[in-house]
Amino acid sequence: MPFLLLGLFLLVSGLATAQEPPVPFLPLTHYAPLWEKSLFTTRDLPSPDAPAGPIFTDSLSLTGIYELDGQTVAVLVDRTTSLISEARLDVENEAGIKIRKITPGASMDKTRVQLQKGDQAGWVNFADAPAAAPVNPAPALETRPAVVPGGAPVGGVTTPLLPRMGIPPPPPSDVPLPPQ
Repeated sequence: MPFLLLGLFLLVSGLATAQEPPVPFLPLTHYAPLWEKSLFTTRDLPSPDAPAGPIFTDSLSLTGIYELDGQTVAVLVDRTTSLISEARLDVENEAGIKIRKITPGASMDKTRVQLQKGDQAGWVNFADAPAAAPVNPAPALETRPAVVPGGAPVGGVTTPLLPRMGIPPPPPSDVPLPPQ
């Protein structure tokens, strides 16, 4: 008899589990905000390769990269103010800029550095460095051949104003004359 009751109980419990679940299943899209807006997930920054407008790296150029005490440091120059600053890997500097990623190139001048400031990111490289500004040379002083006035004694010898016949005149001197 106990076996009969046990069998009857299993039969009834099996029928109970075959019925509809007590709570209907919701579609998967109902749970989408859990992974789209969760505070416990990391958000990647928008791709810096396609910025939506001017960003902070537009005025920066990379002038050098070195390692100090096991930490990578990039030397940056602001092309508008000529101020030089340093950015470190994963550590913000006084301007709030840090290195996010370094992409080595085939040569040192092809290396690219991705910088991050707040939620903006952008790339700088050596090719962005300002070209050496052409130096405007100071206007050269007027050069004239050194001519000793005729009849003036030089070491006790008088020199004529005109060269002697048959002797070519001396080449003009490159020594600049003082301004008058």
